[in-house]
Amino acid sequence: MRVLLAFAVSFLILILSQPFLVKRSATPEPKPPAQPSAAQTQAQPSAAVEPAATTSALPTGPTQGANEQEISVEGNLYRVVFSTRGAAVKSWTLQQYKDDKGNPLDVVDPEAAAQFGAPLALWVAEEPLRQEINSALYVPSATGRLRAPVTLTFEYSNGQTAVRKQIAFTPDSYVANITTEAASNGKAVGHALAWRGGFGDIHDIAVQGHQLDVFYRAEKVIRQSSVKSEESVASGPFPYAGIEDRFFCAAFLPQQGALRVTAFQHEIPVPGQKNRLSVGMAVGSGEAPQNHLRLFVGPKAISTLTQVDPRLAELVDYGWFSFVAKPLFLSLRWIHGHIVANYGWSIVLLTMTINLILFPLKIKSLRSAMKMQKLQPQIKAVQEKYKHLKMNDPKKQEMTRETMALYKKHGVNPLGGCLPMLLQLPFLYGFYKVLIVSIEMRHAPWIWWVRDLAAPEPIAVKVLPLLMCGTQFVLQKMSPATTPDPRQQKIMMLMPVMFLFFFWNLSSGLVLYWLTGNVVGIAQQWYINRTELKHLVEERKKTTTRKKQALAK
Repeated sequence: MRVLLAFAVSFLILILSQPFLVKRSATPEPKPPAQPSAAQTQAQPSAAVEPAATTSALPTGPTQGANEQEISVEGNLYRVVFSTRGAAVKSWTLQQYKDDKGNPLDVVDPEAAAQFGAPLALWVAEEPLRQEINSALYVPSATGRLRAPVTLTFEYSNGQTAVRKQIAFTPDSYVANITTEAASNGKAVGHALAWRGGFGDIHDIAVQGHQLDVFYRAEKVIRQSSVKSEESVASGPFPYAGIEDRFFCAAFLPQQGALRVTAFQHEIPVPGQKNRLSVGMAVGSGEAPQNHLRLFVGPKAISTLTQVDPRLAELVDYGWFSFVAKPLFLSLRWIHGHIVANYGWSIVLLTMTINLILFPLKIKSLRSAMKMQKLQPQIKAVQEKYKHLKMNDPKKQEMTRETMALYKKHGVNPLGGCLPMLLQLPFLYGFYKVLIVSIEMRHAPWIWWVRDLAAPEPIAVKVLPLLMCGTQFVLQKMSPATTPDPRQQKIMMLMPVMFLFFFWNLSSGLVLYWLTGNVVGIAQQWYINRTELKHLVEERKKTTTRKKQALAK
């Protein structure tokens, strides 16, 4: 009973402690940008576009638009809409991914962007200058609907302040190449590109409660889901930095020099609810007069990220049990690609395989548990012998020695009966991580009402957790009691209810994994009851029959 309770509580702690397990960066003091080492320079991907010349390309005379216009750029993977006011992004749609309403996913939150600034707005330290350049009407190099490949340029100048933005798109890549330059009164102005107004699948963040992170890679990936003050700054030769939700990211990669990352904290109003805390960020080359950046806006799919920069694959974080979670994911993807093109059935097949592999261990564990059960009277006698002693009494060690001698004499491993259950914990947590970070699981359907394995069932009365609870109860009734104490046996019968509570709002794919394990376990227990435990089952039936006859009399 204690092992099962410890197992359940351990899983609950792992799930609830996720926000605290990831190391968040403190608020570092601003540091001057450092030049990358030779090794880091060589590590830059060959796909990077050579930065533009450092000579100024700013407009020399007054250059302002007459009215606000929208310009769209379409590729095979995306559709980006710019506004000439601020030369910023109004929407960034990923064509191959859908939102909760079945429309192409827009990773820009329009309400938050209206309040905190649109993506790719410029961030400068002086607030009056910042407001001017982000509210000005820019002159675009082209208007209307544009088809990639295309390079779109925005220019603004009022005679004192001058800004130029250039964004180059290719049709079959999530990467855009961005060059920006700003000057005021003839002097270059250090600046950054901001993405402050929300990011990603807004429904996933608001409804399912998954957090938004600002990230940058130093020696490893550092994530910030909150900022201690209004803003925090980090500088260094980071190979990338950006903002992410659990399935998508906007990652800025420098084409030269260092990155300066500023993280912001916001309160986003949610109608009828408490304001939602969120973060935003700005990335630039520090005090350099120009920014030459590549911007990846797309899914956190390992194959896609690796094509941009192998180090970006680190954004898919499988956590502590990555040595279990990653093979599970690769196995699911292989089954999906070679056996059945449905991730729900892939989970079922993989779960059956895992349980079949562990079946010999389960039988061995059962034999160990039966030996332990027979040994209980002798162990209890040893405990009674020393029960008058206090816990810190040195003679208590004699009780431990006598108990271990009993185990050795009868060939009993005291942990043998726990191993199958304990081995399930890494698999359970591994499946949990696969389902919450692998974009392949997002909106992956199984059958009928289960249309998203990465989310809980979208119905009030969730079928899978109830089936899981029922099969867990059946499995416990079929299994022999591991303790002779009737009170502990009754407490054990509450375990299915506890699991029902734990799994009620977890992803349907995780519940499907445990439900399948229960069904396979019932089949295995049926076999065991007719082989290993046949004599015990018959004896239990006879005892039940005698009780019924006694009651009838």
